[in-house]
Amino acid sequence: MTEQLEALLNLEDPITQQHWMSWDKGDCSEVGLCEILLAQLIREHKSENGVYYDTDYDQIKLRYQN
Repeated sequence: MTEQLEALLNLEDPITQQHWMSWDKGDCSEVGLCEILLAQLIREHKSENGVYYDTDYDQIKLRYQN
């Protein structure tokens, strides 16, 4: 499962890469990977949808919120 989650991460994105590296150079638990991926997806959704962004996502409590 860990490898599948890592494959979904966009490590070209500097924010996602920073979060991933903060876990002992990528040694994340599956829960940690899910949290990093969720933060990445929320950032992407926000940038793609602009004014139509669903602000309910802002209520999700993540350690990686920007």
